[in-house]
Amino acid sequence: MGGFYRTGCWLTVALLALQSEAGAKEITAVRVEQPPVIDGRLTESLWQQAGAVLDFTQFDPIEGALPSELTSVRILYTDRALYVGVICYDSRPQGIVRQLTRRDRSSEADRFTVMIDSFRDRHSAFVFSANVSGVQSDGILSQAGMVYEDTWDAVWRVQTRVYRDGWSAEFEIPFHELRFAAQEAGEHDWGINFRRYISRKHEITEWVMVPRSEQLQIPFWGTLRGVRGIRPPLHLTVVPYVSGSAEALQQAVEESPSWHGQAGLDLKYGLTNNFTLDATINPDFGQVEVDRAVLNLTVFETLFPERRPFFVEGAQFFSFGASVDNSPLPLFFSRRIGKQPAGASSVLPPARGAVVSNPQQTTILGALKLSGRSSGGTALGVVSALTDREVATVRDSTGARQTIRTEPRGSYSVARVRQDFSDGSWIGMIGTLAARESTVPALAGGLDWNLRLGTGTHSLDGYLAAARPSLETIPRVGVSGRLLFSRVSAEHWFYAASYDAASRTFDINDLGYFARPRDQGGYLQLLYRENSAPGPFLRYGFSLVPEARWNWDNIATHRETGLRSSAEFRNFWLLDLNYSYRHPAYDDAESGIIGTYRRPAGHTIYIGLASDPRAWLAGDLLLAATPDVRGKSAYQAFLGATMRPAAWVELMPWVGYQRVRFEETGVFVGGGILTTEVGGQRHSVFGDRDLDELDLSFRGIITFTRSLSLQFTTQVLMARGTYRNYRRLVDATTFAPEAIPEGQYDFNTTTFNANVLLRWEYLPGSTAYLVWTQERYGDSGVYGSGFADRFKDTFALPHDDVVLLKVSYWLSF
Repeated sequence: MGGFYRTGCWLTVALLALQSEAGAKEITAVRVEQPPVIDGRLTESLWQQAGAVLDFTQFDPIEGALPSELTSVRILYTDRALYVGVICYDSRPQGIVRQLTRRDRSSEADRFTVMIDSFRDRHSAFVFSANVSGVQSDGILSQAGMVYEDTWDAVWRVQTRVYRDGWSAEFEIPFHELRFAAQEAGEHDWGINFRRYISRKHEITEWVMVPRSEQLQIPFWGTLRGVRGIRPPLHLTVVPYVSGSAEALQQAVEESPSWHGQAGLDLKYGLTNNFTLDATINPDFGQVEVDRAVLNLTVFETLFPERRPFFVEGAQFFSFGASVDNSPLPLFFSRRIGKQPAGASSVLPPARGAVVSNPQQTTILGALKLSGRSSGGTALGVVSALTDREVATVRDSTGARQTIRTEPRGSYSVARVRQDFSDGSWIGMIGTLAARESTVPALAGGLDWNLRLGTGTHSLDGYLAAARPSLETIPRVGVSGRLLFSRVSAEHWFYAASYDAASRTFDINDLGYFARPRDQGGYLQLLYRENSAPGPFLRYGFSLVPEARWNWDNIATHRETGLRSSAEFRNFWLLDLNYSYRHPAYDDAESGIIGTYRRPAGHTIYIGLASDPRAWLAGDLLLAATPDVRGKSAYQAFLGATMRPAAWVELMPWVGYQRVRFEETGVFVGGGILTTEVGGQRHSVFGDRDLDELDLSFRGIITFTRSLSLQFTTQVLMARGTYRNYRRLVDATTFAPEAIPEGQYDFNTTTFNANVLLRWEYLPGSTAYLVWTQERYGDSGVYGSGFADRFKDTFALPHDDVVLLKVSYWLSF
């Protein structure tokens, strides 16, 4: 690699950067008959056949500046794969930061990233990244680069080497891991970009530097040319697995311990170069991380992310209502497939009897997925899944057993189509069907769009949707819609205006996710950004955001005015300061209230501080206060840290504390607001609630090699609440006393979750998992029991333990 950065080539780099301003950048791939040896060396003569691109530009910390170090990239290809060779020259190679961690984890180390828009739709892209230690990461960019999902896994190779004047990497990306339209005669034109991160300098350089004045990235990338005549075989991969698990359940069921064994497989078949069929038979997702425990004292469902690989891969094809403010309408929410059986939580033991078994997940018998994009810019996604009937078993005092159906057999289907246009605009449609035994099928569908206006500086996003749920005897159709107009490209000033509405009967939760009031309203936003700030700042921004919502009786349900600001300092610390004033507004039936309740005016003050992430000890601190004019006081504090005592160890402790006093609120019991009946009329019961919550978690990962790692997660969530001065709601501002003994609806809960996962990728694409999971839960019901006592009692609570061993094997044909 011989000291190339010292040859005075910076003048050439500067001239190339100036030339690139006149037009879009291009890089040309060169065909070779024999592929390079993937060893990270780049010493083979065939690499010299490809021209190198050197003209990178600094994105961070000084946007638009020349890079402090030189980067050289070349591309080769064969009929089977694309090969990217990169040399990251470094004037102080002893300062190169290394970190060994599990695949797909963000590492604080020098790294290089290849991003390929092989569909050339300017909307989505594949991402392949490697740090200097050779740790791989891959994912999908969607919504023109605003959303990144790293749970997609491809089978590809990379090797790295460190030299006396930098480091190098060789990427081998098989064409079957990309999606692209066939080109019988001409060459393929793909969008492409490269990014280098130098950890010790906190410096990011990009081949095509998309400035922060652009909210969208992918439309501005350069072009990969020269790839022609490739006819990769229609690729078939089969990944069979076997697993065995042992369960010891103490909390709710009688038959424990129990042992289970099962087998299944995943299949991927390239129907064409740009359309892929995925199938899974009897899938097992036991190796997937468990959800965090949360305290939810509202009638709205908590949103947990999808982590199952089959549903994560290609998820961008099914996103509906995507917009520049990243607030889609999930008409398809894949976690509905295989969810907890609807009747599982209501299974109770008979008098002097017991619950023998009660499955907590619905078995997925199989699923199919078709996804891809045609040469004409039409993206298509189809999913169909079949789930089994689930039953619980209870035993009465005589020993007789009875089965209770908790979930009917069901089928779930979704079809999505989207037409992309050359200016980055698109328009799409979606349809979903959830059909279960003995219920009316649930239907939903919609039309959505994202239109680039003028020269691409503005955007008009929106959707129209309709749904017929299966929850009612005679289901009623509900509708929803949205319009968002925004400026997406500017040097300093951005603005947006949004309006959306959902009718009272709009319900998509059979196969979608909708967990907010069905009402109407929107927001305005005026945003200023300074990306070349003076003094101690690198950049800062602030915005004014008034928002308001009304129910269909024209009663204001939400009114708030927010001032938000953020800044990044030259030492790479981040600071957020936000203030909002909550105007008086009303809760109604959508919030679980009978009638209406007038919420008092209040304030929110928020401070967030994050230290330089490059340090071996980095931290985040969040402080918030939300008082109101009626005497409520509420404080929240969250402190998290990331510690790297060694290059192969990462530890992440986290603590959160919440304290609320004298909050006038509905008494929340059993998933809803408590009601009482007076004179034949139902009333919501309110009280003054005190609430304390302490959330302790500790996560970590120990990486032995690039393919062998141990990760663990533990969480203790303790929450206690008490109600005083019970009263029933008469009208929006009037209450009457309610004779309920003090302490009757107090709670004091402890939840403990632990998960330990040993992951070994013993061959590319083939993985073995050993997983231990434990869950504990208890509720003393006594508010006076403090956190110290509750923490000591945590490990005396009944617990459920599961140990899983799973081995999969990747076969490619």
